[in-house]
Amino acid sequence: MPGAMRIFFFIFAALILLAQIFPARTAIHRALICKRLEGHCEAECLTFEVKIGGCRAELTPFCCKNRKKH
Repeated sequence: MPGAMRIFFFIFAALILLAQIFPARTAIHRALICKRLEGHCEAECLTFEVKIGGCRAELTPFCCKNRKKH
């Protein structure tokens, strides 16, 4: 029985790692919307950029776009 528990632990750990590595479908969808709005996903927007939405919750939370000059 200890062998089965060890295998279960490794499978469970692998599933958690896969969930962390690959983003959810909604994150991919938000990144595509950001591209359509002519923005890019960054961890922090630069001073001459404006935040227009979100890309992902963890690594690249902001969708940034250059400010339009009037």
